[in-house]
Amino acid sequence: MRMRPYPLALLVLALLIACGEVSTPGTPLELRATGFETAFLGEPYSVTIQVAGGLSPYRYALKDGELPPGLSLQGGTVRGVPTQVGRYTFTIEIFDANLSRTFREFTIQVTEPPPAALVLNVPLTELRQPFTLRVRVAQARQLQALRTLLSFDPTRFRLIPDSIRPIRNDLALFWHHQGGTINIDVAVLGGSLNGEHGVFELSFEPLAPSTMELIACTEFLSQGGRHAFSQLREGVPAGRLVDELTEPEEERRQP
Repeated sequence: MRMRPYPLALLVLALLIACGEVSTPGTPLELRATGFETAFLGEPYSVTIQVAGGLSPYRYALKDGELPPGLSLQGGTVRGVPTQVGRYTFTIEIFDANLSRTFREFTIQVTEPPPAALVLNVPLTELRQPFTLRVRVAQARQLQALRTLLSFDPTRFRLIPDSIRPIRNDLALFWHHQGGTINIDVAVLGGSLNGEHGVFELSFEPLAPSTMELIACTEFLSQGGRHAFSQLREGVPAGRLVDELTEPEEERRQP
């Protein structure tokens, strides 16, 4: 027996219902959104409110409270660029084509963006041969430049001349070395960095078998003139055994 094909319109309707694009009549209007993500000052923000049931099209309105300055309710999406830090509570009300309505209270927390971080990758072993550190930046957000002061023990390690170089082609690097300190300035050419990237490398030679400790005091400059500062200490201090740093703290306290 030959099966009769379904009309194309019915197939399209079935697909739309399966994907949640069409609400079936008689299903109660439901606001499925349970909360909003944290927003970061000066960064684009967009969250779409999830709705089910009722009869589309839907209409959205701000019932009580206020959105963070810089954000607005546009259709079913809260979007914009927040301009002020704070905790903002508001109520969104939704109407469907049958004039059914529902509402829910929400909160958006606006905070300063987390600062970028420098990762030095200092080995945690005793060093006997020349080695290279590939320094990277993590959690970058529209990063345009950084300036770091690296400190090490010059009685144990020697900076190999002309070993400091950028890892990426879109970076400009300037540096100055004196004794146990190295000043390094890095600028992004024609853009900015987001996420995690290698930025520069440098090489050291141990003057005697030893572990290394490297301290970095860093200033980060991002778009919009935002500055952030961090101090990082990596490696194993002179005179400390690597095993002492890896064993549980309670074991190190035993007599």
